[in-house]
Amino acid sequence: MSIGANNGLFTGIHNGKLDEKNRVTIPAAWRFDAEATFLAMFHPALGSIVVFPPSMTERIRDAAQQVTVSDPVKMDAISLLATNSIQVTCDKAGRITLNEHIVKEAKLDRDVIFRGGFTTFHIASPTPPKADRESEFALTILRALRELGL
Repeated sequence: MSIGANNGLFTGIHNGKLDEKNRVTIPAAWRFDAEATFLAMFHPALGSIVVFPPSMTERIRDAAQQVTVSDPVKMDAISLLATNSIQVTCDKAGRITLNEHIVKEAKLDRDVIFRGGFTTFHIASPTPPKADRESEFALTILRALRELGL
């Protein structure tokens, strides 16, 4: 099933589980084709993992290709953003696999909450980490997202 089944919008709130292999089952209405690559990133300012669909992933790639090595500030921002991101695809059961790094950053345990964000969706703990909008780490990620037009 592609995201076309929900007109490309991620809406509502759903409960889910994280299994022992760091897999979560995407809500049925939000599932995407196995060939589609999404990007999952821990977002410290939100205290959750944000999942970007292929159209936004392409925008990120295109914007990142415009950054040159002569701009070390932008290079650092892009590197930090990439370090906190992983590419994910759905398996036949509708699951994506998260890596240990973003699971730890988002403080995910067995229970997870999926929150729609219209063009993205969020995966969070019922007791997420405090939103960080002031540390240098968070500000750098926010600058990188702004530079990418997201």
